[in-house]
Amino acid sequence: MKMLEQTPVKFDISKLNSVIPTKVFDLHYNHIYKKHVDRFNKGEGDFAFDKAGSFLHGMYFENIRDARDNNLPYGLSKQVIDLRWGSYDRFVSTLVDKSLSLQGNGWVFMNTSGYLNIIPNNRIVDNVALLFDCWEHAYILQWADNIDMYIKKHLDIIDWEVVNYRIENQKQSKI
Repeated sequence: MKMLEQTPVKFDISKLNSVIPTKVFDLHYNHIYKKHVDRFNKGEGDFAFDKAGSFLHGMYFENIRDARDNNLPYGLSKQVIDLRWGSYDRFVSTLVDKSLSLQGNGWVFMNTSGYLNIIPNNRIVDNVALLFDCWEHAYILQWADNIDMYIKKHLDIIDWEVVNYRIENQKQSKI
């Protein structure tokens, strides 16, 4: 069995504070994500749940970076969003609606074709371009039950370069 590792953080955590305070980031990355990895590697707990939790958290932390104003998609991500949704504003509105429709905990993601989907609980999905953690641990301490504000502010920390790479990589793997 291959051992799992946490995705390394490639940004200054303090520059996330407007979206994810350092204390919340620490809880999320160093405790919850780490627990999934450790339990999987030790063969403890629920194998499939922790493997998927590790996988999804890895993708989640990979697709964020330091906060930026007017952090808009560009390149392939912009093309996919414009093609599927007509505009970025429509995409954001639908993303918020999808997030609010999630019953319980889970993930909301845009696949490489631009469709928005829900992953209830933890499950590995192979065509994720953009991923939002909608488990309460990701937003409740900062945003209370305002998941809509969490999603809108979270767009300030999306690394669109990673999203573009995932879309391009998925296209190439189908050729």
